[in-house]
Amino acid sequence: MGAADRRPPRTPAPGWGLIVLLLLAWGLPRPAPAGEPPPGATPVERYPASFRQAVREALERGVARLRRLQAPGGTWGDPTHRFALGHTALPTLALLKAGVPATDPQVEKAFGAMAGLPRDQVYSVGTWLMALAALYAPAVDTGDEEVGTARESRLDPKATRARLSRAHRDALEAGVDFLVRAQGARGLWDYGLPASAAARGFDLSNSQYALLGLRAALDCGLEVPPAVWRAALRELVAIQEPAGPEVELVEQEVRDGYVLRSRTRARARGWRYSDRRKHGPLGENTVHEHGATASMTTAGLAMVATCTEGLWRSRRFSGKDRREAAVAVRDGLAWMQQHYSVTENVPLGRPHYHYYLYGLERAGMLTGRRWIGPHDWYRDGADQWLAQEQPGGGWGDHVATAFGILFLKRATRRADTVVVTGG
Repeated sequence: MGAADRRPPRTPAPGWGLIVLLLLAWGLPRPAPAGEPPPGATPVERYPASFRQAVREALERGVARLRRLQAPGGTWGDPTHRFALGHTALPTLALLKAGVPATDPQVEKAFGAMAGLPRDQVYSVGTWLMALAALYAPAVDTGDEEVGTARESRLDPKATRARLSRAHRDALEAGVDFLVRAQGARGLWDYGLPASAAARGFDLSNSQYALLGLRAALDCGLEVPPAVWRAALRELVAIQEPAGPEVELVEQEVRDGYVLRSRTRARARGWRYSDRRKHGPLGENTVHEHGATASMTTAGLAMVATCTEGLWRSRRFSGKDRREAAVAVRDGLAWMQQHYSVTENVPLGRPHYHYYLYGLERAGMLTGRRWIGPHDWYRDGADQWLAQEQPGGGWGDHVATAFGILFLKRATRRADTVVVTGG
C-alpha cells in the first residue's frame, strides 16, 4: 500500500447551509448572498446631473479665466517674485488637470517660461514637478465617477518613464535631488535648502508641496529614497497634537455600489503650521506659536497618505509605521469631523480659505473618502465654489482660480494604498 493510500479518509467540507447555521449560533451576522447588499448598507447616491453640468460649466469658465490671466511671455503673476516658478506651475497644473492638452500653445509657452525661472524654493519645485508629471498623466474625466469609489491609479510608472523626453527626465531628476537635499534634520521641509545638516526648521505647508512633488516624480518612474518617506512620516506622527477629546468617528465606505457605515473611537487630534514655540507662563519655548487648523490638518492627512503610499511602493513599510499611520489618519479625520466647515478655515476664518479647500480635496482624494464623518466634502465644497464664482468665470486671481479648478476636477489621484483606520 502506498503512502497516499495510508492517508485517513478526507472529511467532506461543510455545506453553505451548515456554515450559516454555525454563524447564527455564534451570534455573528449572516453573510449577504451574492448580489444583495450587506446588512445596514444603502445604495450610493450619484450626484445629480444638474450639479455635474454646473461643475463642468464652471470648469470651462475657470480655464478661460486662467488663459486670460497668462502674460504674453507665458508666466502668471510677477516673474521676479521669489515664488515665480510656483506661480506659473500652479495654473499650468490646473489647465492640464482640466483637460487642456499638453500640446496647447499656452501650455507650451508656460513650460518654456518656467525653464528659465529659479528652482530654489520648495513650494515652487514641488508644484513644478506636479505640472511636469501632469504632462504625461492619462486624461481622466472624473465627472461621472463617485468620490470614494475604489478605482485603480491608472498609472504605469515604468511606461511613463519610457515616454519622458530627455529634458523632462533631467528636470524631474533635478527636482527630486533638490527636494531630497532640502529635507531637514527632522524629516520635513522649510522654504529652501537648510543652512546646515542639523537645521530643524520646517512648516507643514512647504512640506506638503515637497511630498506632492516627490510623489509626482515617483509616478513618472523616478526613484525616491524610502528613507525620505519614512523620516517624514515619523515626524508627522510625532508633531500631531499629542492629545484631543475622545470622539466617535463616523466612517463611510463605498463598496460595490453600496455605502457601508461604521463608527470608530478616536481622539480628535489635528496638525499645526509649525512646531515653533514662544514664551508662556511656564517660561521660554513652552507655548506653541500656532494651533491646529483645518488647512494644516488636511495637509497632515494628505502627507501621511502620501508617505504611506511611497513606503508601500518601496516595500519598506514596517508594521510599526503602518499602525502609527493608521492612528494618525483616524485621529486627523476625527479632528476634521469635529471642526468640519467649507465656509471657513477653522479656526482662522477666511484667511487661506481657498488654499484650505484645495487641501480638503487632497485629503479626501488621497485617503479615498467621499465623506469626512457624515459630511460629503466634495458636494459641500463644490457648492461653495459654484456660489462664489465671479462674473465671467474663475475666482479672482490665478492662484484662487487654479485652486478652484483643481478642487472641482478632483485632480488628486487616489493613493495606491489607502490607510485603513479601523471600524
